[in-house]
Amino acid sequence: MSEKKTTTRKRLRDKRDIADLSNLLRNGRIVGRANFIFTPELAAEIGVVHGSMFEVNESIVFGRDYHNDSRMLKRGYSSGFMSTGSNLLNLSDCTFPLLQFTIRRFGASGGIYFSGGHLYSEDVGIRLLDSQGIEISPSEIARFISLYNNYPKNIRRIDPNNIGKLTAIPQTEDIYIKSLQQFIDRDKIKKQNLKIVVDCSYGPTGRITPLLLNEIGVETIALNTHYRQRDYPVPNIRTIRNTADIVKASNSHLGVCFDVDGSRSIYIDENGLEIPFEDLLMLFISYDDTIQASNGNEVLTTPALSSVVRDFIEENGFPVKQVDNYPGELSRQIRQERACFAASDTLKFYFPEFAPFSDGNFTLIKLLKIMTEQEDLISTLTRGFPKGIKVNKTIPSSPEMINHSHNRLREIAEEHGYEFHDIINELKIIKEDVFTNIKIALYRDAILLSAESDDTQKAKDMIAEIEQILVDDA
Repeated sequence: MSEKKTTTRKRLRDKRDIADLSNLLRNGRIVGRANFIFTPELAAEIGVVHGSMFEVNESIVFGRDYHNDSRMLKRGYSSGFMSTGSNLLNLSDCTFPLLQFTIRRFGASGGIYFSGGHLYSEDVGIRLLDSQGIEISPSEIARFISLYNNYPKNIRRIDPNNIGKLTAIPQTEDIYIKSLQQFIDRDKIKKQNLKIVVDCSYGPTGRITPLLLNEIGVETIALNTHYRQRDYPVPNIRTIRNTADIVKASNSHLGVCFDVDGSRSIYIDENGLEIPFEDLLMLFISYDDTIQASNGNEVLTTPALSSVVRDFIEENGFPVKQVDNYPGELSRQIRQERACFAASDTLKFYFPEFAPFSDGNFTLIKLLKIMTEQEDLISTLTRGFPKGIKVNKTIPSSPEMINHSHNRLREIAEEHGYEFHDIINELKIIKEDVFTNIKIALYRDAILLSAESDDTQKAKDMIAEIEQILVDDA
């Protein structure tokens, strides 16, 4: 069979596979291989369906990451959306939190974001948002999928004279940066002479974060601020190691590795060591003045949280409510419960005084504010925090395996039916009451296993189970 016929049949098969759009649903988001499964034609149909969910002349904000596949699909989507008579406010390439901020700032009716994320390089996903900049609920996703599956029924086509408008919204980044600065004392931060290393992961944070830090008087070594066609996931172990090395070599106070969409980050202390999520969570509970002023209000977390950390939060006067780690769910619960703070073990932190969603830049300035007010380093401030009892194991690996290990670890978790959370440089596998982290070592070619449970034997058994799977896969 010729290569041309094979390719054609492959595309036809892919098209039939998505007669039901729920086949592309991954944790509340539509995700598919660009140009084969997630084609421009599919993007246009999604635009028609999405536009039909709004009134004529209603406006939403749309944006994308830097990559060409996201750009292509975003343009296909825009033609379909505008055909319904609804309007688009165009952010072009932007971070996800900037798009969320803009929806609220302009009073838009919703939004959509196109991004490949930091994992599989050929996949593009879309995130649909409501008028508060929050990813839409499961019931709204179900409604969206139902409309698509019944296409072309229940969609709207508009007279050519009333086709929707596409409007650029310049200076939005400037407004966003000025808004962030309102939550800190710039003069105090300048006096600390802080220096940090920031890896922007070839994403739109490269246009925002260095400028933000310059304006508040923080010396910045900025890495990977430019566009680069995606050939491997970022951030990855190589870029994280590079950031850690530069932090140590430059005597910087902090290192930051942003996810490509700007909603979360890995933080590295002055010693070149990654700061665990649990320590960051307890740091905010202990030292953030806005959270401290809300003592007695609820703190929201995802369920896969160490009992030691949960006890720490409650002992500090904050009731804890655990919320499923579904896109937008923590944000919705913040509004419903009037919570003072929320945190997901996927390295997302939610500060309601700014917005009901996670913003990597806002989290960063919160850390800088704490360092300034306490006149100390993060490693010192977190040193006395309680630690859970964990079972640990190190598995040596080759450099070749390490460079591509994160995607493979995710595939292994999916193949064995594990529930898991993606934490950029690691996976957290959740099985009953055992939480097992699989992480790439920062300073040697090895995979680190760490399991925590109130039942130590269960943790040991889980470590042995994961180790055997990894050995068999090697």
